[in-house]
Amino acid sequence: MQKIGAVLAAGGAGLAVVAWFYRPSTSAEWAAWVQTVGVLLAIAWAARLQLQGSRQGLRQAAQVAVMFANNMHWVFRELNDACVKRSWADYAVHRRVLEEILAQGREVTLQLLDGRSLAMVSSLRSIAVEALEITEAHTAAGSWPQLQLYFDRRLPSIAAWLSATGHPPESSGPTDYAGLRTSFGPIGGS
Repeated sequence: MQKIGAVLAAGGAGLAVVAWFYRPSTSAEWAAWVQTVGVLLAIAWAARLQLQGSRQGLRQAAQVAVMFANNMHWVFRELNDACVKRSWADYAVHRRVLEEILAQGREVTLQLLDGRSLAMVSSLRSIAVEALEITEAHTAAGSWPQLQLYFDRRLPSIAAWLSATGHPPESSGPTDYAGLRTSFGPIGGS
Protein backbone atom coordinates (compact mmCIF):
# COMPACT_ATOMS: atom_id res chain seq x y z
CA MET A 1 0.00 0.00 0.00
CA GLN A 2 2.89 2.33 0.74
CA LYS A 3 4.39 1.63 -2.69
CA ILE A 4 1.12 2.54 -4.35
CA GLY A 5 1.01 5.76 -2.31
CA ALA A 6 4.59 6.59 -3.31
CA VAL A 7 3.88 5.97 -7.00
CA LEU A 8 0.70 8.03 -6.78
CA ALA A 9 2.56 10.88 -5.06
CA ALA A 10 5.36 10.78 -7.66
CA GLY A 11 2.80 10.74 -10.47
CA GLY A 12 0.93 13.66 -8.91
CA ALA A 13 4.16 15.63 -8.48
CA GLY A 14 5.17 14.93 -12.07
CA LEU A 15 1.74 15.96 -13.29
CA ALA A 16 1.97 19.18 -11.24
CA VAL A 17 5.40 20.02 -12.74
CA VAL A 18 4.10 19.41 -16.26
CA ALA A 19 1.00 21.46 -15.48
CA TRP A 20 3.18 24.32 -14.21
CA PHE A 21 5.03 24.62 -17.50
CA TYR A 22 2.22 23.61 -19.87
CA ARG A 23 -0.89 25.14 -18.42
CA PRO A 24 -4.07 24.29 -20.26
CA SER A 25 -5.52 27.29 -22.01
CA THR A 26 -8.52 25.93 -23.87
CA SER A 27 -11.48 23.91 -22.68
CA ALA A 28 -10.26 20.90 -24.67
CA GLU A 29 -6.90 21.03 -22.90
CA TRP A 30 -8.66 21.31 -19.51
CA ALA A 31 -10.84 18.34 -20.40
CA ALA A 32 -7.72 16.33 -21.33
CA TRP A 33 -6.10 17.22 -17.99
CA VAL A 34 -9.17 16.26 -16.02
CA GLN A 35 -9.45 13.03 -17.96
CA THR A 36 -5.76 12.26 -17.30
CA VAL A 37 -6.19 12.86 -13.59
CA GLY A 38 -9.30 10.63 -13.59
CA VAL A 39 -7.46 7.83 -15.36
CA LEU A 40 -4.56 8.03 -12.90
CA LEU A 41 -6.96 7.93 -9.94
CA ALA A 42 -8.79 4.96 -11.48
CA ILE A 43 -5.51 3.08 -11.92
CA ALA A 44 -4.52 3.83 -8.33
CA TRP A 45 -7.93 2.68 -7.07
CA ALA A 46 -7.73 -0.54 -9.08
CA ALA A 47 -4.25 -1.26 -7.72
CA ARG A 48 -5.53 -0.64 -4.18
CA LEU A 49 -8.46 -3.03 -4.70
CA GLN A 50 -6.11 -5.65 -6.15
CA LEU A 51 -3.83 -5.37 -3.14
CA GLN A 52 -6.75 -5.66 -0.72
CA GLY A 53 -8.07 -8.73 -2.55
CA SER A 54 -4.65 -10.34 -2.45
CA ARG A 55 -4.30 -9.71 1.29
CA GLN A 56 -7.78 -11.07 1.92
CA GLY A 57 -6.94 -14.23 -0.05
CA LEU A 58 -3.79 -14.70 2.02
CA ARG A 59 -5.72 -14.26 5.27
CA GLN A 60 -8.41 -16.70 4.18
CA ALA A 61 -5.86 -19.32 3.14
CA ALA A 62 -4.11 -18.97 6.50
CA GLN A 63 -7.44 -19.33 8.32
CA VAL A 64 -8.32 -22.49 6.39
CA ALA A 65 -4.85 -23.87 7.17
CA VAL A 66 -5.35 -23.25 10.89
CA MET A 67 -8.82 -24.81 10.77
CA PHE A 68 -7.30 -27.84 9.10
CA ALA A 69 -4.64 -28.11 11.81
CA ASN A 70 -7.20 -27.63 14.61
CA ASN A 71 -9.43 -30.31 13.11
CA MET A 72 -6.45 -32.67 12.73
CA HIS A 73 -5.53 -32.14 16.37
CA TRP A 74 -9.10 -32.80 17.48
CA VAL A 75 -9.60 -35.95 15.40
CA PHE A 76 -6.24 -37.40 16.46
CA ARG A 77 -7.25 -36.90 20.11
CA GLU A 78 -10.58 -38.56 19.43
CA LEU A 79 -8.92 -41.49 17.65
CA ASN A 80 -6.45 -41.76 20.52
CA ASP A 81 -9.33 -41.89 23.00
CA ALA A 82 -11.19 -44.45 20.91
CA CYS A 83 -8.09 -46.65 20.98
CA VAL A 84 -7.72 -46.23 24.74
CA LYS A 85 -11.40 -47.20 25.22
CA ARG A 86 -11.14 -49.86 22.49
CA SER A 87 -14.37 -48.48 21.08
CA TRP A 88 -14.81 -49.69 17.52
CA ALA A 89 -17.82 -47.41 16.91
CA ASP A 90 -15.96 -44.24 17.98
CA TYR A 91 -12.89 -45.34 16.06
CA ALA A 92 -14.80 -46.01 12.82
CA VAL A 93 -16.64 -42.67 12.99
CA HIS A 94 -13.51 -40.65 13.69
CA ARG A 95 -11.53 -42.42 11.00
CA ARG A 96 -14.19 -41.29 8.51
CA VAL A 97 -13.94 -37.79 9.98
CA LEU A 98 -10.17 -37.94 9.41
CA GLU A 99 -10.83 -38.68 5.73
CA GLU A 100 -13.04 -35.58 5.53
CA ILE A 101 -10.45 -33.46 7.30
CA LEU A 102 -7.77 -34.62 4.87
CA ALA A 103 -10.07 -33.61 2.01
CA GLN A 104 -10.40 -30.20 3.68
CA GLY A 105 -6.61 -29.98 3.96
CA ARG A 106 -6.22 -30.74 0.27
CA GLU A 107 -8.42 -27.74 -0.53
CA VAL A 108 -5.94 -25.33 1.06
CA THR A 109 -4.28 -23.36 -1.72
CA LEU A 110 -0.58 -23.84 -1.05
CA GLN A 111 0.44 -20.93 -3.28
CA LEU A 112 -1.26 -18.51 -0.90
CA LEU A 113 0.55 -19.75 2.22
CA ASP A 114 3.83 -18.46 3.56
CA GLY A 115 6.70 -20.30 5.27
CA ARG A 116 5.36 -21.82 8.48
CA SER A 117 1.78 -22.22 7.32
CA LEU A 118 2.94 -23.90 4.12
CA ALA A 119 5.20 -26.28 6.03
CA MET A 120 2.41 -26.99 8.54
CA VAL A 121 -0.17 -27.89 5.91
CA SER A 122 2.27 -30.03 3.94
CA SER A 123 3.37 -31.87 7.06
CA LEU A 124 -0.16 -32.38 8.35
CA ARG A 125 -1.32 -33.69 4.98
CA SER A 126 1.47 -36.26 5.14
CA ILE A 127 0.56 -37.21 8.71
CA ALA A 128 -3.11 -37.62 7.74
CA VAL A 129 -2.29 -39.80 4.73
CA GLU A 130 0.04 -41.91 6.87
CA ALA A 131 -2.65 -42.27 9.56
CA LEU A 132 -5.23 -43.35 7.02
CA GLU A 133 -2.85 -45.94 5.59
CA ILE A 134 -1.98 -47.29 9.04
CA THR A 135 -5.58 -47.42 10.23
CA GLU A 136 -7.05 -48.90 7.05
CA ALA A 137 -6.42 -52.51 8.03
CA HIS A 138 -7.32 -52.07 11.71
CA THR A 139 -10.25 -54.19 12.93
CA ALA A 140 -12.22 -54.36 16.17
CA ALA A 141 -9.94 -57.19 17.29
CA GLY A 142 -6.79 -55.37 16.19
CA SER A 143 -3.87 -54.11 18.27
CA TRP A 144 -5.44 -51.15 20.10
CA PRO A 145 -2.41 -50.25 22.28
CA GLN A 146 -0.09 -50.07 19.27
CA LEU A 147 -2.53 -47.84 17.37
CA GLN A 148 -3.11 -45.69 20.45
CA LEU A 149 0.65 -45.22 20.76
CA TYR A 150 0.78 -44.09 17.12
CA PHE A 151 -1.83 -41.34 17.71
CA ASP A 152 -0.28 -40.41 21.03
CA ARG A 153 3.09 -39.82 19.32
CA ARG A 154 1.60 -37.64 16.56
CA LEU A 155 -0.43 -35.32 18.81
CA PRO A 156 2.56 -33.28 20.08
CA SER A 157 3.78 -32.57 16.55
CA ILE A 158 0.34 -31.36 15.49
CA ALA A 159 0.14 -29.18 18.60
CA ALA A 160 3.64 -27.86 17.88
CA TRP A 161 2.62 -26.82 14.35
CA LEU A 162 -0.39 -24.99 15.76
CA SER A 163 1.80 -23.22 18.31
CA ALA A 164 4.43 -22.34 15.70
CA THR A 165 1.80 -20.59 13.61
CA GLY A 166 0.46 -18.68 16.60
CA HIS A 167 -2.61 -20.82 17.34
CA PRO A 168 -1.89 -23.09 20.30
CA PRO A 169 -4.49 -25.86 20.56
CA GLU A 170 -5.52 -24.88 24.09
CA SER A 171 -6.91 -21.54 22.89
CA SER A 172 -8.48 -22.76 19.67
CA GLY A 173 -12.27 -22.80 19.73
CA PRO A 174 -13.19 -25.95 17.79
CA THR A 175 -10.64 -28.04 19.68
CA ASP A 176 -12.03 -27.27 23.13
CA TYR A 177 -11.24 -30.76 24.31
CA ALA A 178 -13.32 -30.85 27.48
CA GLY A 179 -16.33 -29.34 25.70
CA LEU A 180 -16.21 -31.82 22.85
CA ARG A 181 -15.70 -34.83 25.05
CA THR A 182 -18.62 -34.02 27.32
CA SER A 183 -20.97 -34.75 24.44
CA PHE A 184 -19.68 -38.34 24.43
CA GLY A 185 -19.92 -38.74 28.20
CA PRO A 186 -17.87 -37.82 31.24
CA ILE A 187 -14.16 -37.27 30.71
CA GLY A 188 -13.01 -39.99 33.08
CA GLY A 189 -15.76 -42.46 32.15
CA SER A 190 -15.38 -45.66 30.19
